[in-house]
Amino acid sequence: MPKISKEKLVKARLVATRSMVAILCLIFGILISAQWRSIPQRVTNPIAPYVSLKDAKESLYAEQAQLKNEIAELQKSIEENQKNSENTSLTKIELVGLQTKRAQAGLTKLNGPGIIINLDDSKSSPATEESIVHAADIRDIFNLLWGSGAEAISINDQRVVVNTAVDCIVNTILINNIRISAPFRIESIGDRDNMYQRMTDPNILSDIYQRRSESGLVFDVSKNSDITVPIFDGSFDVTTGVSN
Repeated sequence: MPKISKEKLVKARLVATRSMVAILCLIFGILISAQWRSIPQRVTNPIAPYVSLKDAKESLYAEQAQLKNEIAELQKSIEENQKNSENTSLTKIELVGLQTKRAQAGLTKLNGPGIIINLDDSKSSPATEESIVHAADIRDIFNLLWGSGAEAISINDQRVVVNTAVDCIVNTILINNIRISAPFRIESIGDRDNMYQRMTDPNILSDIYQRRSESGLVFDVSKNSDITVPIFDGSFDVTTGVSN
């Protein structure tokens, strides 16, 4: 058997080592490639979601405007029919009762003394459950106002009636199916002194007053002698929804 020289043996080992290194590098490269392909690709067009949301928003606004026009036409027709009835068969007492019912239903614009409530997210604390306005806060305020002698209520120029739904969608509040966001201005006509006294009692709206003190939630109440509440322009359909 021929004897292998030391020099050839060293070269053979070197070749084997290099081959092993090359194979390991190849395997490692395959693994890296596979892992890279498994990483989810980011959205290549970040404008697409925005455009889609914008189109949906414009569509909803257009539908909302159309519904408002239809409601305005119906209210005009109702007023004309009521005037005809008033001129023929209704007594003075019946007319007063009819006007009262129309006001309670939000079909007439009202003006008079009342209170104004400014409600807003905290300006001094980060956004937390305690420092932002929730739909439940607005519902509590509405219920207290009705129970304190309110005759008409509006929030950010939206008339509130007995079947007004107050829901929450992300960071906006839904009133009469209209999206509004902070700051909120609540205006209420009625027994001004009683409404003010109960709204400024920290023992009644204790949660709101505690969050105002600890987290900077904005909640201010003031009296006003000249408040105008607009006509209700929402739907009288009674619906339910998920609220926060």
